[in-house]
Amino acid sequence: MTEKEAVEIFEKAHSLHEELDMESDIQDIGRVLSQKPIDMYQVRMQIDTVNSKHPENVILFNLIFPPQGNRVSLAEAPAQSLIDDLTWKHTYLQAKKAGKVIEEFCKEMRKI
Repeated sequence: MTEKEAVEIFEKAHSLHEELDMESDIQDIGRVLSQKPIDMYQVRMQIDTVNSKHPENVILFNLIFPPQGNRVSLAEAPAQSLIDDLTWKHTYLQAKKAGKVIEEFCKEMRKI
């Protein structure tokens, strides 16, 4: 196996790992949001998890929806704001995962 082939295999494995990790997060968020009643502790935990794994989601959110007024900590945020934030993260991760799949497809097509 050449170095180039080894790098390609590593890149594919890394990309697959990222996609599976995002899918796991998407599933976890879906489970939390579908609970009745919604467990706000779990909502906070999922927000924290996504923010640490995908910090760019906060930047993109703030670009699309510029902050209004004072910031509120995760611990002090109202329940509906937390649910809205987690719903955003769910949608964001779905879009990011779809983009990754398209990016990998394009890389493969360039090789042909």
